Amino acid sequence: MTPTLDPEQERQLPGLVRSYLAARDAGRYADAAALFAPDAVVVDDGRTHTGIDAITDWVVESATAVEHTTTLLGHAVGDDQTVEVLVRIDAGSPGGTATLRQTFLTDYGVIRRLTIEPAPDRELRPGPPGPARG
Repeated sequence: MTPTLDPEQERQLPGLVRSYLAARDAGRYADAAALFAPDAVVVDDGRTHTGIDAITDWVVESATAVEHTTTLLGHAVGDDQTVEVLVRIDAGSPGGTATLRQTFLTDYGVIRRLTIEPAPDRELRPGPPGPARG
């Protein structure tokens, strides 16, 4: 996996999320998994992974299954515990590009929940709204 993180965007990410993304992208999968609570939940691609053992397996599998590049497109901090990260994944196969929203729920220095889902179209096309329709 090849990370593409704009240095300024990366600096603005909350520390826990930044640490997770950096560890995962650097191939430090045990470090990435260690940032989750023992009873944490990851929901990705329609599957739920509960507990640190399942999440450790998921981190390795999802990071190594297909060679890909990740590009951080932006993030938003919802409150003290919720961070949404918009990431584009580019794989080497045709049709291998997807924009995903990763929603992190953190608590007391650990990741409690991570939900990964396709980004809604409105997040993919920033810009002014089109003309009003009557």
